[in-house]
Amino acid sequence: MSRWKQFLTADDGPTMVEYALLLGLIVLVSVTTLGGFGTGMHNIYVIISGALP
Repeated sequence: MSRWKQFLTADDGPTMVEYALLLGLIVLVSVTTLGGFGTGMHNIYVIISGALP
């Protein structure tokens, strides 16, 4: 746990680069996950609309 505290409290330049890389990774995973979720929801709506008269 102390490693996380050290990571969060460090104020040097490389730490800002690490924060930027971490943020970029979080955004990439979020966009990919939400994109897949949207495609799955679209397929569900197509199946439901096809089953309705």
